Amino acid sequence: MNLILEAKEEVEPELKVFTENRVKFSLKPLLWMVRKIQIRYSAISAAKTHCNQNCVVSLETFDHHQIEVSMTARDKRIALEMCLKKIYKLVQKAFHKSQQYGRFSKHVYI
Repeated sequence: MNLILEAKEEVEPELKVFTENRVKFSLKPLLWMVRKIQIRYSAISAAKTHCNQNCVVSLETFDHHQIEVSMTARDKRIALEMCLKKIYKLVQKAFHKSQQYGRFSKHVYI
């Protein structure tokens, strides 16, 4: 798995470590299926509410599914949590669909 972290401003080292650990923990059962994960943090300057931190998680699976989720929250960590929750459901759905059509086996080791 290749994890790419991007942000417009400087990323704090503890946020980087938190992001890596959280992604590995959240996607642990389906991590073998993920080829590349890209996480982008940004701040929305003209937000009318306090929710001004945006997180975009895009990933590519080994059967070339592209999944992208974007969430906005008060904090980068909360936005990441919400994205990972949604991404897990979508990766699980892609896995079941691939298994149904015979593209993936349960016993594939990569």
